[in-house]
Amino acid sequence: MAMARHFECTFALVIPTYNRAHLICETLESALSQSKSFSEIIVVDDGSTDNTSAVLRQYEGRITIIQTENNGVQAARNLGIRSARSDYVTLCDSDDLLEPDFLQLFSQWLSANPSCDVLYCNFNSFDKNKTFGDRLAYAPPGLYSDFEGGEEILAAIPDLILRIVQFQILFVSGMTLRCSKFDVIGEYNVMFNGIGAEDFEFTMRAVSRANIAFCKRPLVRVRRHEGNASVDQVRQVSGEIQILEYALEHNDAVSKYRSNICTAIDERRLQVFDAGFARGDFELASTMLKTFRKLPSNWRFQIKKRILNLPSLFRGTFWRLTQI
Repeated sequence: MAMARHFECTFALVIPTYNRAHLICETLESALSQSKSFSEIIVVDDGSTDNTSAVLRQYEGRITIIQTENNGVQAARNLGIRSARSDYVTLCDSDDLLEPDFLQLFSQWLSANPSCDVLYCNFNSFDKNKTFGDRLAYAPPGLYSDFEGGEEILAAIPDLILRIVQFQILFVSGMTLRCSKFDVIGEYNVMFNGIGAEDFEFTMRAVSRANIAFCKRPLVRVRRHEGNASVDQVRQVSGEIQILEYALEHNDAVSKYRSNICTAIDERRLQVFDAGFARGDFELASTMLKTFRKLPSNWRFQIKKRILNLPSLFRGTFWRLTQI
């Protein structure tokens, strides 16, 4: 009797990059040092103007290099996924790292669970000084703990869209997608290039159109960069507002939670309003003030609102009193 043949799934890694010559070697070494090798590693150089191209040439023969004009990371991700010849594709930003056993665990689990279309991964963030706690550990109590148990993988999480709107755990680095499902989910939307949380709209489509699972073990390391944390946070939250508003109109799975999503949008508007007011950016705070569906009633907000409505001659004086 002829024995059944076992076909092992293949995995590609796609790394979009732009002006990361000083970091991409570390990312590539983490990919090339996997205990189980990727079938192909594709780097999409999105029109870098530094010496990224020269750095990548050092890896010729071990990686596939695609050079493009600068079209943004969303387009670079799409091109890399379309170029892959494997069964699955993993995405990793060019400043992030994969732990050595990342692919070994992912390939084993996906082979044993063929109904899963997209597997996301928990991560530790780090900077040049230290490593921080993993993302899942910061989730509000009870939001994901009901599904933790003794398993390393969370699957079939109910109301996942609402959960990630409350606290996002599905990030792009480490995300592993069945290539045949890409057309069902749709490409990364290039209209969101350059805004904060630009991949969040794709994530919500993936949740609504595919079977999603999440690996609780942090097998990815996401790099934190030096900069103005307040400005970065405002950019991130402002991007989430744009994407949630777009998703309400273009994603039926999101729109069925309209009331919850509208509340989440106003919560984010309040975050941006407070951040703008705190740093004396009255233009940003005033812009946010006009967008609330329902104005907060707490006294702190009402005081800030009154100060914003003062003539500019007095506004700065009263604002400084709030900063004492």
